[in-house]
Amino acid sequence: MCKPDSEGPPLKKSAFEPYEKSDYVLPYRPGSEHLVWRTTSHFTPGNHGVGLHAIDLEMPVGTPIVASRSGKIVAIQDSFADGNDTDLQENYVMIEHVDKTIGRYIHLRKSGIKVRIGDLVSQGSLIAESGNSGQTGGPHLHFDVQKCGPNLPPRYNELPCGQTVPVNFRNTDPNECGLVANKTYRAH
Repeated sequence: MCKPDSEGPPLKKSAFEPYEKSDYVLPYRPGSEHLVWRTTSHFTPGNHGVGLHAIDLEMPVGTPIVASRSGKIVAIQDSFADGNDTDLQENYVMIEHVDKTIGRYIHLRKSGIKVRIGDLVSQGSLIAESGNSGQTGGPHLHFDVQKCGPNLPPRYNELPCGQTVPVNFRNTDPNECGLVANKTYRAH
């Protein structure tokens, strides 16, 4: 079993693919590092655990965000001001991967999106700048991968597509059970 955040349920190690073979890299540039605020504490029984595998990464507004995995841009929102502290008013980029999962990058900077709907992006390519739009506890990137979609606001977490999937990252420290809260990870 894997150790959860203080509020999250325990996770089975077998749910995660080996990090060395993962299809994902950290959503920020090599050489940079960021603190993980939350992971499994996104889980609540009321939402059927849809956010179980979501990750919040602390980062200053304007930090370059890169595609964690190659795919096609299927949704963007780029009009909400940083610091608005309003639920469902966050900027985002969503990328559909070859297996139909959706990578979601949320709380981005206003006018910080570097891609358009329909663009094909390669893993590691610049897609946006981090921000502080929407209801947040401070500047950070919310990253997760959903089963299918895209689920757009206000239906972000609608099942079945809203279910997040476990993700490891091959370009950082060993992470057999995904990233751990209160730990800093450097992208190699």
